[in-house]
Amino acid sequence: MDLFTHALFPYLLGNYFKKKKEEITAFVIGGIAPDFDIFLLLIQYLYPTFFLITHRGITHSFFFGFFTGVIILYLASSNAIKKILQKYIHFEPVFSRRNIVYAFAGVIIHLILDYSTSGGVPLFYPFDATRYSTELFFYTDIYLTIVSLIMVIYLFRKPFQTRTITKFLIILLLISGGLGALRFAEKSSAEQFFHDFSIKSFPTMDPFDWYAQKEESTKIEIYEYNGLKGTSQYNDTFPRLNVISGGDGLDNALHLADELPQLKMFRWRAHSVAVNASYNNETWSLEYYDPVQKAEMRGISGIFRRAGASFGSLTINVTGDKAVAR
Repeated sequence: MDLFTHALFPYLLGNYFKKKKEEITAFVIGGIAPDFDIFLLLIQYLYPTFFLITHRGITHSFFFGFFTGVIILYLASSNAIKKILQKYIHFEPVFSRRNIVYAFAGVIIHLILDYSTSGGVPLFYPFDATRYSTELFFYTDIYLTIVSLIMVIYLFRKPFQTRTITKFLIILLLISGGLGALRFAEKSSAEQFFHDFSIKSFPTMDPFDWYAQKEESTKIEIYEYNGLKGTSQYNDTFPRLNVISGGDGLDNALHLADELPQLKMFRWRAHSVAVNASYNNETWSLEYYDPVQKAEMRGISGIFRRAGASFGSLTINVTGDKAVAR
């Protein structure tokens, strides 16, 4: 979900139940705290690791989410940061045991919202690295983002209006619930269309368009389903291992690549993984990609397509006994 929705839900709930200003502040801080993991991306870039130091990684679990909320609340409560922020927003962060509870409640709301989106979150990390998701919403729902942004702008100019708070909370719950119900119905329709329980469906930005994936031992099949038309107009098949040009030592190259933390992280993020392998000048070039994300990029162009391509694929060169991620 987007930052505005993550902040808006705890803000409206806190005001609706007439909590103190410092409690609402802690509630909102917890609601956005897990997304401060963007500042950890530099660590992953400089020192690749499989400790889920990535967006929607380590901070998006109940265990580390608690500590993230505590740390952000503590930092926000410092006089230096507080004075800066109070110039622009009605902000009253106070570090206390009671407010830590409200911050953690905000973290839980954040995790629930991201749990409903594509890819999900590792709720029980470090005990379990599995990503959990209902796969109802796309990574960010454009309709919910627009509604939340309008509400945030209005509340920024006219905060703490009881009637407005109640109306906005009802509207936000109705819209998010309505979109969720619509997407659940369309997701069920997509899965029933293919009459195959092994097929998994994944959302797009359009609630009526869905991608379906069927995994087999040697291939991955991707379909696109449109609920308004009740048809599937696109399908493609991706071999799990596609050897473009052959050479010696492919099994060893694949084994060496599997040991890299970059590939472990890529496998963790991906819906599924296929490989294009080519051999040239005693070097194996292994392109790992997510077929679902590759299909999602079909209708996108420009900078967004390049950004999505870099996120949805990983190239590893293996020469002899040395594997290097590019």
